[in-house]
Amino acid sequence: MKKKVFIGIGVAALIIVLVVVGIVKNAGAAGTGAVFSVNTSKITKGDISSFLSANGTVKEVEKSEIYIGTPLKVTKVYVKQNDVVKKGQKLADLDFDDMNLQLEQAKLQKRTQELSLKKLTLMDTTVSVTAAQNSLKVAQNSVASAQRSYDLASKKLNDSKALYEADAISKSELDNAGSSLKDIEATLNNAKLNLESQKDTINTTSKSNSQSVNSKQIDIETGKVAIETSELTIKDLESKIKKYTAAMYSSMDGIASQANVSEGSFTPSGQPAFVIVNPNKLEVNLNINEYNAKQMKVGQLVEITGDSIPETDKITGKVKSVSPVASKNNTNTGTSETVIEVIVTIDNITPAIKPGITVNCDIKTVNITNVLTVELDMLSQDKDGNNSVYVLSSDKKTMHQKKIEIGTTSDMKAELKSGDLKEGDLVVMGPKSTFKDGSRVKLIEDQK
Repeated sequence: MKKKVFIGIGVAALIIVLVVVGIVKNAGAAGTGAVFSVNTSKITKGDISSFLSANGTVKEVEKSEIYIGTPLKVTKVYVKQNDVVKKGQKLADLDFDDMNLQLEQAKLQKRTQELSLKKLTLMDTTVSVTAAQNSLKVAQNSVASAQRSYDLASKKLNDSKALYEADAISKSELDNAGSSLKDIEATLNNAKLNLESQKDTINTTSKSNSQSVNSKQIDIETGKVAIETSELTIKDLESKIKKYTAAMYSSMDGIASQANVSEGSFTPSGQPAFVIVNPNKLEVNLNINEYNAKQMKVGQLVEITGDSIPETDKITGKVKSVSPVASKNNTNTGTSETVIEVIVTIDNITPAIKPGITVNCDIKTVNITNVLTVELDMLSQDKDGNNSVYVLSSDKKTMHQKKIEIGTTSDMKAELKSGDLKEGDLVVMGPKSTFKDGSRVKLIEDQK
């Protein structure tokens, strides 16, 4: 009887031990504390994209603006606005009669100036000095002769004085010698005055001739300048006639977006007579504010939409250039902002894309493909800014906190750069500050 009791006690004890072990084992697997109801999402591979939106205007890449600087009468118009134009096609006829008349008049004027210059170069404007030089020689000889007569009369007077003192001649003879000296002296003085006069005459003639030569040279240079001016006028008129004649033939294939001429009227001033554009080569001009401009890079993909573009048209493009300088742009409120010009090329131009329309460009500033991603709603941050997520255990009964490092971020997702996560892991969405590593969980979808 005792033996049966002991066996029964042993079996009961064994059962109790097994139950306790099971409870402890289950407790370790399910965690401790409160049970949190959570939603989860899987770690997946995907793309990280971020867009920046901006409005811009469609502009022509290839455009030919035809200006006629001189108003000319239009005699015939061959192309009207919105007409398709081929390269080399004639646009209009212009009346060049007035310009041709001006050209002929300029040529005649130049010829007249050339003849006048030739005549001037052949003309002798100097006065001969030969006669004056001969008169100068005569005056010089007269002075020399008068000087010799004066010297002889002076010697004769001195001799007469000696003879008079020796009573060899009379007083009247002495007086005659003195009078003769005075007469000869007067003749000498007159001869000297005449010599100085002849010298002055030669100097005046030489000076006049020098002035005449200088004046003639100035007249020659003036004539040359006049001819050069006429040549420039002729060259300018010939160039304009040639240029405007060639301008009336289209330099490219395209469409006449403007035709500001009519038969019988004159070509407009200050605006083009014709504007030819290539509708198959367009781009978008954007003004990006300086804060967002730092995200702009050449080659970024762009999605283009607009009020005049059907939703079925998928228009794409790429950032062609980002201006190296900033400018001021006036806003609708009257204020100004600093902007950077960005030009976007258009990959597939449809009939709805027209020069001048306003479009919206979504510029893909971030574009990373086929990487492990985490949703931003999965992230939890500590006071130091470190990121972590709560990953469900394999039995989906507990969650465990794992630190991660994220990279490029879009509006909804971030690139998973490092952390003990793999594709397919279930991660808790919207983590709370009360969550702990090892906390028990209950999936919300399991509660339904």
